[in-house]
Amino acid sequence: MWNKAQERFRTRSLIATIVLIIAAMIGSLFFVFFIRSYTREQSYLELKNATEETIESIEGEFRASRNMLRMTARIISSSQDSLSSFKTNSYLTIGKVTSSISDIAILTEDNTIIRIIGNDLDATGVLDFEKIKQKGEHISTLQKDLDTPDVYDIRTFVPIRRKGETIAFIYGTVTPEDILSAWVPNIYDGSATVSVIERNTGMFLIDGAGRQLQTIEEASFNLNSLSVNGSFTEAIRNGSSGYAVGTDSATGTTTYYCFLPMDIAEWEMLVSVPSESVYAQVRPIHTYLYIFLLVAGIGLVIYFLYIIHITTGSLVGIERRANMDALTGLQNRNRYEYFCSHLQQGTDGLACIYFDVNGLHELNNTQGHVAGDNMLKTIATLISSEFGENNTYRIGGDEFVAFRYERDESLVRKDLAKVIQAIEDNNYHVACGLAMATPDKKLLTVIKNAEAEMYENKRKYYESIGKEMRG
Repeated sequence: MWNKAQERFRTRSLIATIVLIIAAMIGSLFFVFFIRSYTREQSYLELKNATEETIESIEGEFRASRNMLRMTARIISSSQDSLSSFKTNSYLTIGKVTSSISDIAILTEDNTIIRIIGNDLDATGVLDFEKIKQKGEHISTLQKDLDTPDVYDIRTFVPIRRKGETIAFIYGTVTPEDILSAWVPNIYDGSATVSVIERNTGMFLIDGAGRQLQTIEEASFNLNSLSVNGSFTEAIRNGSSGYAVGTDSATGTTTYYCFLPMDIAEWEMLVSVPSESVYAQVRPIHTYLYIFLLVAGIGLVIYFLYIIHITTGSLVGIERRANMDALTGLQNRNRYEYFCSHLQQGTDGLACIYFDVNGLHELNNTQGHVAGDNMLKTIATLISSEFGENNTYRIGGDEFVAFRYERDESLVRKDLAKVIQAIEDNNYHVACGLAMATPDKKLLTVIKNAEAEMYENKRKYYESIGKEMRG
C-alpha cells in the first residue's frame, strides 16, 4: 500500500513537474514573441531618433549658413560700393571665415560670378540669373561646379537688393561629400547610410552610397514591408514619414529604412541601416531568452523575473533620457512642455525667468563647439544652483527657463541679479526676463511676458556692444 502511495505521489509529482515545465515553456515562448515585438518597436524608435538627429544637424548648418549670407547680403545691399570692389570682396571674405560652407561668391545679372579669389567667371550654362531670381532665396538642387564640371554642388542663394530691385545674388557652396563628412552625426557607429532626396524630382542630392543624380526609381529598393500606404517612391515624393524593411541588392543583407521630411527645403531624409546594427543593442536579450527556453524549474522562474527586471530598468532609462538634456543634465523641453500643460492657469506668486545665452554662436565659430558646450554647462549649473534642478529647464540650444514660487518680485530679481553676476564672473553673458503670475493669468502669458523682457534686454546688450542681434 505504501509503495503504491509513493508511486502515485512520484507519478503525480512527475506529471506536475512536466506540466509546470510545459506551461513555463509556453509562457516563455509568448514572452519571447512579446520581447521581440517590444524590441522591434524600440529599434524603430532609435532609428527615428537617429534620423531626426541627422536632420537637425544638417538643417542647423544650412540655417546658420543662410543667416550668415543674409547678413552679408544686407551689408552689401546697404552699401554704395560696386559688387566687384575690394570692399565688397572683403565682406565676402568675412562671411567665408565665419561660415561652414566651402565657397562664397556673387552672381550678377549677366551671369558673371564674382569670387573672393578675384578671377571672375562666366556662369552661363550652369547658373541662370533670371531663373534664380524667380525662385528668390532658396537652396538649390545639385548644380555643376564652376571649376570642376564632374563635381556637383549645392548652393544657398540670397538676393542682394538695392532700391527695391534684386541686382545680384550672394551664394554659398557646399558639396554633398562635405555634408556627409562634416555635418552628419556618427549614428550607428558609422554603419548607417544617409541620403537626402529631392521630393519633386526624386533625385538623390546627398547619398552615402554614391547615388547622387540617380532617382529613387533608379535605385530599385527591394522592400519587404512599408509602414505607409502606397509605394516607397510615392511615400518619398509625398514627404511622408515612416519605416521600410528590405533586402540590399548588393550585399543581400536585411536593411531597415527610416524616412522623414525635412523643413529646410523640399527634401526627404532617408537613413538605411543593416539589421544587425539596428538590433545590436537588443540582440543579447534575444540570446538569453532562447537559452532560457532550455532551463526548467526554479532557474526558469528566476530568469523570467530577471528579464522583467532589466526590461523595467530599460523603460526607466528611456523615460529618463526622454526628459533629461544630455549636455547639461537639466530637464529638457519634453519635461518643460509637460509642466506647462499641467499648469495652464497661473499660480499667484509663480515667477518665470527666461534666459538666452549671448555669444554662443560666435564662441562656437571662434573656439569650437567644446568651448560652447562648456559655456552652456557652466551657465546651466549657475542657474540651477539658484533656482533648483527641478525648476530649471533647457528648452532650446541656448535658452533656459526657471520657475520659482515667490510672491515678492523684488526678492526674485535680487536672486536673479546674483545669478547674472556669477555668469559674468565666468566671462559669459545672458539676456534674461522675469514675469510674475497672478490668478487671472495663464502660464503661457507669463512665459511670453518673461520672454519679451528677455528679448528687450538682449537687444540692448547687442546694441551696447555695437553688433546686430541674431534672429
